[in-house]
Amino acid sequence: MKRMIISGGSRGLGAALVVEYERAGYEIVELSRSGASTGSVNIDLSQPESAQAILSASFERLAADSCEELLLFNNAGEVVPIGEVADKPLEAVLKNINLNYAGAIVLIRTFIQAFQELDCPKALVNISSAAALDGVQGWSLYCAAKAGIEHFIRTVALEQAGHRYPINAINVSPGLIDTDMQQTIRSATAGDFPRLSEFVEFKASGALQRPELVARAFQSLLEKNPASGSRHEIADYLDS
Repeated sequence: MKRMIISGGSRGLGAALVVEYERAGYEIVELSRSGASTGSVNIDLSQPESAQAILSASFERLAADSCEELLLFNNAGEVVPIGEVADKPLEAVLKNINLNYAGAIVLIRTFIQAFQELDCPKALVNISSAAALDGVQGWSLYCAAKAGIEHFIRTVALEQAGHRYPINAINVSPGLIDTDMQQTIRSATAGDFPRLSEFVEFKASGALQRPELVARAFQSLLEKNPASGSRHEIADYLDS
């Protein structure tokens, strides 16, 4: 049996990845607040301590079953609040940090704890962003989390090299996708997000990729068994 675990798999790119990997014969475990499939686990990664308990129990059950391949997609994330961080409520700031950064680390850490000794091909795929490499005015929290998790993944890859059954850990930037996150960005004010007109034009000009095409490109990438610690642009794998 092949298994794919994904956070934020109930919509957008996550939902498209679920469809593609189900079609490929994988058992799916989908982690989100809104998933309604038989493989969904209700969890809020913006509440890391309660999420830890849910993840530990779920992964412990999964680890008891044999598996011929195991994938984890760290996909859940949110761009809001958009704007200068000093102007935003602390509650919104902490929710962003917890979901995009602390929650992601809790997910990855628990995955490693549960499946480190599983003797089969294992991959940890971090869904990153161009925002991990360059600052974007109005996205300070999102940029910081994406950059931090990318570096975390690179370090995990170094640590995994010393294990008997290592987990292959990679970063992947999916590019511009026509999802709810893009709609959220377009609903921001120009005062909060000076690049608003540019992102409105992305939608109008058809520059946003369809989630299902991006999901297929992820499959193309992973079939090539990329080196642990590597970073990839999904645009290089579209239509391949």
